Amino acid sequence: IIMTCVKKFIPLILVVSSAFSVCHGKVTAQNMSVGDKARWVGNFVGIDQPPIGAAMYDAGAHLVSKVGAQAAGIILGGMMQGTKDPTAGRVADVVLDHLSDAYNKSGVGKWNRTMLRDHQSQLGGLILSKMDFVGTIHDITRLGGARMLMPLTKDSKVNKDCYEDAMDVLDAVNEMQRSDLAWARVMFDATGKIPSGVLRGHTTSLGSYDSCLAIHGRIPRNIVIGALNKTASRYPREFDTKYCRATMALDPSVLGGLDTHGIHPLLTLGMCLPDSCKAEDVEGILKLGFLGRVMGSSADSTDVYCPEERSIGDDTPALAAVIILSFFGFLVLCGTVYEFRQEIKKSAQMKPKSESDHYDVIGKSQSENKYTSVNKAYVHDEPKTNGDISPQNGDISKQNGGGVIQNGNTNVELPAGYMHHKEDNQFNPSAIPNGNNAETDTNKFITVNIKPHPSTEATPNKTRDSTLGAILKSFSIITNAPKLLSGKSGPGAITCLHGIRFFSITWIILGHTYNYGLVTNPGVMTTINFVDAVPMTQRFTYQAVVGAGYAVDTFYMISGMLLAFIQLKQMAKLKKDPEPGKIGYYVFYYYFHRFWRLTPMYMMILMIYTCLTTYLGDGPMWPKQIESAQNCRESWWTNLLYVNNLVLVNKQCMAWSWFLANDMQFYVVSIVLLFFLTVNIKLGSCFVFLLMTAGIVSAGVKEHTYNGSFFTMKSDGGAFWNNVYITPWCRVAAFCVGLFLGIIFYKKPKAYLSRVKTFIGWSMAISIGFTLVYCTYSENKENGETWSREFRAVYESVGRPLWAACVAWVIAACHYGRGGIVNSILSWSGLVPLSRMSYAAYLVHPMMMMIYVFSKRNLVYLADFDVIYLFLGHTVMTFMTSFVASLAFEAPFMALEKIIVGGRK
Repeated sequence: IIMTCVKKFIPLILVVSSAFSVCHGKVTAQNMSVGDKARWVGNFVGIDQPPIGAAMYDAGAHLVSKVGAQAAGIILGGMMQGTKDPTAGRVADVVLDHLSDAYNKSGVGKWNRTMLRDHQSQLGGLILSKMDFVGTIHDITRLGGARMLMPLTKDSKVNKDCYEDAMDVLDAVNEMQRSDLAWARVMFDATGKIPSGVLRGHTTSLGSYDSCLAIHGRIPRNIVIGALNKTASRYPREFDTKYCRATMALDPSVLGGLDTHGIHPLLTLGMCLPDSCKAEDVEGILKLGFLGRVMGSSADSTDVYCPEERSIGDDTPALAAVIILSFFGFLVLCGTVYEFRQEIKKSAQMKPKSESDHYDVIGKSQSENKYTSVNKAYVHDEPKTNGDISPQNGDISKQNGGGVIQNGNTNVELPAGYMHHKEDNQFNPSAIPNGNNAETDTNKFITVNIKPHPSTEATPNKTRDSTLGAILKSFSIITNAPKLLSGKSGPGAITCLHGIRFFSITWIILGHTYNYGLVTNPGVMTTINFVDAVPMTQRFTYQAVVGAGYAVDTFYMISGMLLAFIQLKQMAKLKKDPEPGKIGYYVFYYYFHRFWRLTPMYMMILMIYTCLTTYLGDGPMWPKQIESAQNCRESWWTNLLYVNNLVLVNKQCMAWSWFLANDMQFYVVSIVLLFFLTVNIKLGSCFVFLLMTAGIVSAGVKEHTYNGSFFTMKSDGGAFWNNVYITPWCRVAAFCVGLFLGIIFYKKPKAYLSRVKTFIGWSMAISIGFTLVYCTYSENKENGETWSREFRAVYESVGRPLWAACVAWVIAACHYGRGGIVNSILSWSGLVPLSRMSYAAYLVHPMMMMIYVFSKRNLVYLADFDVIYLFLGHTVMTFMTSFVASLAFEAPFMALEKIIVGGRK
């Protein structure tokens, strides 16, 4: 009885629930009476009993709410076809059998009217939760072979070999218990299945990428699979496999109406297929027969990507990039070997010619060797040479009770009461004016003069390197590595800047950890719980991640401060002797130095990103193309000219490099401000203030127009990003704050800050900075109040210069001796080398993030610990890569600059 009821009513429920999505739109069952529901169902299935019809209506509505209208439409397409097509009818029988099993496992109880009345709102969900979908597919394919279910027609856009291999694979899966078809079991295992946790954002099932690529399939001759005997000439058939990824756009309602901030949810399945198939073949297979009817219009919108084996030899730009990088590697190797050989020669020249390194003969000459030797263990920084010791000016002098051994320009000390090692009686200790020959006064020292022996030298003769030798040494690891890793700062350096640079770049890396790779892959949802990201962004602590953009304003402020502080000194010297030639050379070097400082490494990283990134990784999540890298092939010249924030902004190359364009543009126009500041400091300051005011007003007007924020960048079509976030007129205010700080340091290199001023300054800087970062919580929190256009305009325009002013206070306080423990931390020598690599770190860190995430074989789980671990890993790998980049591209060009400009700098 139960089986009869199941077979009678379950398909009707499925049909009704599917019909809702097709014919009735969004169903609200509670708005209809029992009679209306029964009549609506009766129109489709002929049920004349109102309680049963109403129960089926409610169950169908519940099913639609659970699986969605799209899934319900797929069910309808397959089940309704069963009334016309005998083959599809048999498929329906298989589905009904599995639904019966699911019902028996659901624990609902005896099938009757009472059950319908008591469980009408739960029926669909209970049965589907127990449904064996994999087993259902398995039984369907056993009905008569895959070719029966998905016949190839003349209109099908599928390669013949691909179709035959794919159908054989599906048939072999049903016989995968056979030992000669064990590979089919591995292929099925390597293919992604519908994942659990879809409502939490787990809409990606990657399968097993590496397992798939390792499979070799073989269909023996005369084997019977799919109800067919494989006797055709193509058998036995052998093939390798390839991995393909099918992606379908999902309606955001699948995620419960969650605001995804413009990130479109995708359903992605990894498929293990015969290597005879290409992406277009797979798209054609999805439209065949029963599978095509089930998928319906979804098959047309499904994008399939099958990574093909890439050969760098066929890619001319990539091959050119490899040659250029190899040339740089060759220069580094040659420079290192060249300097290493020079060091060996120097060591050979400095090797002592006496047999003992601990004694020098005191007397006439080494050849006579008749006099007492001096124990050189007492000599500080002793030169490894032999020589005669004779009294200075005919006598051994004493200075403050001690003496100094002079060797050329080197003075070394011996104890005044030094006891000689007597070799004969020709040396008289009484010649030493010790005051007491019987005792040794180790607190006094004598002055003796060491004369180099004619046959030896204290130091090797320094020979000037040839131009070629100097160029080679510019690339030497022996020279550049110690410079990069040294913890020493230059004379007169503002040491707290090292820590500020390091912490600012790590803040940027933290912010980008949530972006690059996690939400920038256009073909895959790379997270397993995307829905959980929304509550994460609503927390108070997450506002520090949202505020990471302020780190960029910190760099702008530092750039302006150093520019004014250094160049005002240079222009003051030029003002005293304003010859046209000197002025012209100053202007030339002003621009040349900046361009030479930034561009070589920038262009090398851009070349690697454009030409080689596609060869630096693979995996189930590796994108068909990285859009930003692809754009570089067309818009790379905008980066070279530093106008990529103004030109072709919709096709930006290395999207994060907009920061460098702004910085260079600020530098270019600043020479005019420096001129006015040199002529009259007050007049120049007025121009700086006017520029800052214009920047604040521009940012406010633009923000009021576009009303964008951190969370709208993905949903507004680039309006906020292109017109507000990256434009120079909306960022220049922070740079002007830095100019003012540089002017203050120039006018007052040393200043005294009272305790009251110090307390007020620190209090304001901390409170304002904290407010700027965390005030966004009022809008981003759950049920937060949306900011008005006016408030957002004020925040965007005033917030950046205010943040720059807060950091400017920290620098000023540390520089003027009021930094306390903050200055100790920021000035720690361990941060100096990391600070030197901050420019390289900014260039490479998004690449490191994308390569890592896109190459993963599994999805990323969004949780605090996981993201922190990811951030720390990104930071370490970024600085390791930055060290190599700085060593190969940055440090050599800085050394070459000295060769080019010579002493004229």
